Parts: sequence; structure tokens; C-alpha cells
Amino acid sequence: MRFYQLISLIFIALCAYNCYQEDDIEAEVIPYKRTAWYDTTSTNKVVKFVSKYYYSYDRFFITDPDSSDYLYNFQSKYSDLKVTYPKQEDEHLWNGCEYVQTLLLDYYSDEFIRKHFPYSLILTDGILDPLFELPLDCFVGRYFGMITIYNLDELGAEEKKTLSCKLHEMVWTYIGSYDGVLDLPNEFFRFGSGYYGTYDWGKEWSLEELYEKGFAANKLEGWGMTGFPSEGEDIGYWISFLIRTADDEIERILNTYEAMRVKHDYLVQQLAKLGIDYKQLRYTE
Repeated sequence: MRFYQLISLIFIALCAYNCYQEDDIEAEVIPYKRTAWYDTTSTNKVVKFVSKYYYSYDRFFITDPDSSDYLYNFQSKYSDLKVTYPKQEDEHLWNGCEYVQTLLLDYYSDEFIRKHFPYSLILTDGILDPLFELPLDCFVGRYFGMITIYNLDELGAEEKKTLSCKLHEMVWTYIGSYDGVLDLPNEFFRFGSGYYGTYDWGKEWSLEELYEKGFAANKLEGWGMTGFPSEGEDIGYWISFLIRTADDEIERILNTYEAMRVKHDYLVQQLAKLGIDYKQLRYTE
């Protein structure tokens, strides 16, 4: 059964490959459809949260998405993205607002969110990976970040740590892919040259092999093959690695693998210029 799953995944990925190579699609700038009902004094908690997010950050927090929020001009490389829109129940949507606030937004300054977050954050009840149709906790697009709603009251401490890490990864994948604020030299990407955005369908690389090339994670871990990130995704995976890995283990890895040490040093320098200390991004109760 595992073999046939593997073959199916490879077939889907090969068929979909060309759909994800198109140029970025520019969205027409028009007055946003929801701002008419924004009200920072509303007694509805969700409306007040969404409104304050917009007026504080000049960004959108979307609790009632439709396809026009991520399929620009209805022609997009995200047309295969399968999204379950969230139940339009106030308490459920408020759970989503609290989830994102507590596990993500609280870790960044207002200025950072205003300058570097995606144009919109979109709440969902489920996202399927457009290549493999696997469930995702979040997804990054050219102008947006999608987030699956969880109820904080139903999550343990370790689950919160894991999901917070994934939300940070989403934001930094967006920053690495589209924001342009990180001034990383070619040296940062040199170790993984020739591997970015590729797959090794016949082998699952060990962490040691990945570290030799400066990669912090395998996109297809556990599936008997290896998916290498794009250069933008590499930033997200690195932030996730730094957040979730104990300091003594990070030190051991940096002392063992030159590629990891060099990339760590360059990335930390850039984070410092933005006022970011990755250790402060770690979830604490």
C-alpha cells in the first residue's frame, strides 16, 4: 500500500509541476469589499478584531473568505488549492482570532506586522496541499497566508508550541519569498545550489545529509523521499528549526556542519537588523 501511495504522489507532483512555474500574478488595486462594515467600536468581538487589525496594520484579517481572496482575477497558480471555508459562527471565528493572536501576532511589533506580514491572513477550517492533497495547518501565497483554525482551549502546551512554530514558518516563508527585506548574500544559498525546489524521489535524506547542504528540514519527511525547499521556503524552515530546536542542540549542529554555521550566522545578522531575536519567538505559556 505504501508503494502505491508513493507512486500516486510522484504522479500528482509531476503532473502539477508546470502549474506552479508561472509568473506572479498582479492583482488589480480596487477598494476592498469588506471595509464598509469595519467598526473598531463594534460589540461583536470578531468584527472589532478584524477592524482593529486593518486600521492598525493596513492589512486584512479575513474570517469569511471566498475564492476571490486568493484566486486573483480567477486565474492563479493557487487554483488547485482546496480550502474549506470556516463556519460562520461567532464563537468559532473568535477561536481563530485568539489562536492567531496568541500563537503568532503577540510575538511581533505593530511596525513589523505592518511592514512585513502578508497582505491578508485568511482563516479556514481546512487546507489541502495543492501537490499532494495532504492537510495543512497553514499555507503561503503571493499576497496571503492561510491558517487552519484551532481552539486554544483544546490544545496542550506541546501542540501550541508546534502550531506556533508553523505559523512563524508561514510568515518567514512569505518574507523570504516575497517581502525582500532580508539582504542575504549568495553565500547563504551556495551550499544548497542545484537542490532548491527539487525532489529526490528515491531516497529520504537523513538530517545529517541535509545539514551538510545547509538545509534545516525535508519537506517530505516520513514519505521515503526528499523535498528540498525553494530559496524563500528555506528561510521559513530555518526559522522553524531555530525555534523548535534546543539551544545546546543548535550549538552542536553549528559546530559540526559548516553550511549550517554559515547560514545561521548570516540569518541571525539579518534578523538582528529587523529587531528580531529568534529565541523570543518560542512559545511560552
